[in-house]
Amino acid sequence: MIAHLVGALQMAIDVGSSPEDLARHLEGISAIMENHFRYEERQLLAVLEALALDVDPGLVLGPL
Repeated sequence: MIAHLVGALQMAIDVGSSPEDLARHLEGISAIMENHFRYEERQLLAVLEALALDVDPGLVLGPL
């Protein structure tokens, strides 16, 4: 999906689209990336919460 959106942005740049059109492309990429990162964070937090560590997680994993 990201590759498709970046490709569409590149095409818009190549044809000289307006700044407003380019901004819409960037907003679409931003929305997809933000959604993907939120999904990854939920997946990782579930794993991290299930860890049985004998030490402070910050010492083992660094700042989260």
